[in-house]
Amino acid sequence: MNSSPTGVGRRAFLGRTAGVTAGVTAGAALLNTLPTAPASATSRDDASHPVRTQSGLVTGVPAALPGVTVYKGIPYAASTAGENRWRAPQAPPSWQGVRKADTWGAACPQPVTGIAADKVPPLSEDCLNLNIWTGAGSSPARRDLRPVFVWIYGGRNSAMWASQPVYDGANLAAKGAVVVTYNHRVGAFGNLAHPALSSEGGHGGSGNWGVRDTVAALKWIRRNIAAFGGDPERVTLAGWSHGSSFVNILMISKLARGLFHRAVLSAGVQYTKDPALGHVAGGYAQLAAAEANGTAFATYMGASSLSNLRALTADEIVTKVYAQDAPATATNFGNVLDGYVLPKSYTAAMTSRTEYDIPVLTGNNKDENGASPTLTMTVAAYEAYAATTFGAQAADFLALYPATTDAEAAAQYNDYARDEERVSTFLWGTQFRVTAANRSPVHTYWWTHVPPGHDTTNPIEPADGVGAYHGAEKYYLFGNLYGTDRPWTAADHAIADRTSSYVANFAATGNPNGHGLPTWPALRTSKPVAMELGDHFAPLPAADTDAKYAFLKGYLESQATDY
Repeated sequence: MNSSPTGVGRRAFLGRTAGVTAGVTAGAALLNTLPTAPASATSRDDASHPVRTQSGLVTGVPAALPGVTVYKGIPYAASTAGENRWRAPQAPPSWQGVRKADTWGAACPQPVTGIAADKVPPLSEDCLNLNIWTGAGSSPARRDLRPVFVWIYGGRNSAMWASQPVYDGANLAAKGAVVVTYNHRVGAFGNLAHPALSSEGGHGGSGNWGVRDTVAALKWIRRNIAAFGGDPERVTLAGWSHGSSFVNILMISKLARGLFHRAVLSAGVQYTKDPALGHVAGGYAQLAAAEANGTAFATYMGASSLSNLRALTADEIVTKVYAQDAPATATNFGNVLDGYVLPKSYTAAMTSRTEYDIPVLTGNNKDENGASPTLTMTVAAYEAYAATTFGAQAADFLALYPATTDAEAAAQYNDYARDEERVSTFLWGTQFRVTAANRSPVHTYWWTHVPPGHDTTNPIEPADGVGAYHGAEKYYLFGNLYGTDRPWTAADHAIADRTSSYVANFAATGNPNGHGLPTWPALRTSKPVAMELGDHFAPLPAADTDAKYAFLKGYLESQATDY
């Protein structure tokens, strides 16, 4: 059965294949007629001026901030229904006259049970659409073109759509970027691999349909974004969690080479031998395993051929995949090492020096990777974990992270998990610079600030009490606190302004630093540090002590499995 995770750390949040919101459970129905939120009443002259794309003319509407226009729901590829299901995205439709881009596009099919109806957009297989925010004075003149920031949503097959308020791009547009968010196929629609699909596609592999949608969106942006004032030669591809895994794949794949020029991997990347990659969104399945899952899926769906599978309705697929008694062996959909979209493993990309050499900004959060402010653990359980995880080095681990009471056990486990996360990110950065011999800078961060209260406007967000959880930095990266209902403080607004300025600078130049901002040093392979963002803005060590760093580095480097 695919069940919803109850935690929000990386291990709990990403270790399963179901929705991210408690209550996203069996028999999820597709909702097709729900209203979307009204556009902002803020006036802007540019909103009514048609912009020419290769498909036709579009007009936008005023965005959430003055001086910014948003264009909603522009198709970048054709419907994925029928014969286009589990095929590469096809060319977008054209239209006559002027298309009013004033309504969010449909999201791709996924479970929505347990999510408030007013938070769910229409769902349809005709879902490959994008949204663009651009500021006043944006011009297609070459000297005036602005950097482009393309965002990929995160999650795990539910609450995955680009129109959530947490992804609103008005603030970054006001800071000089052209922001694009887009919808792509998810779950069975976005990741099904099957021997017949591998044969049909002509590349010897299948799966990764959502990544291929991303390539199609980037190609659309390449052809059209200048009309919105964006520079096709300065495109930042960014995403969190699941979205970060797409960025990671496309830094290896040849399919998007040259279509983006900087990368933001938020919550984030791991060292390529980190055991966490076996169960987080950044991992992948081998093609044979993914095809076996696809074969079992076809049997479970009662389909004897691809045509039978394509004849099923989207509702049938969603309902059965997320049914309470759905077999795990037929409903496990994630990224695939297919030999085409993802041509080689993460380690092989580093060692063969084929990793895309572009500036990278990446980081992780304080309360993920198993860490939690509410963690409880007995000394016995802590010692058993140490023995299972570190084997002969368990005594060394316990000497570095000692615990004699249950409270100490929980606190020491948190300290260890947080250290290991930072060490893993730093080791990835050293691979990028040393193993892959790349010259571009890497800037790493460690997010520590806890968003206040609870956000009911975004179904992917957890309830209170989970600390600086997996993905908590999204609000601040965008600086879009205005679009949500958390009880933001003056400190939150200051943190968001500073963090989003780093992002805007990185999109513009490949360097997050700028006037008035605390200096964020680029990664130096001889100095294991990260930049703390959130409660403070300053470098901090990758681990609390040199001895802890040496131990965790040795542990990660000694792992037998290369991802």
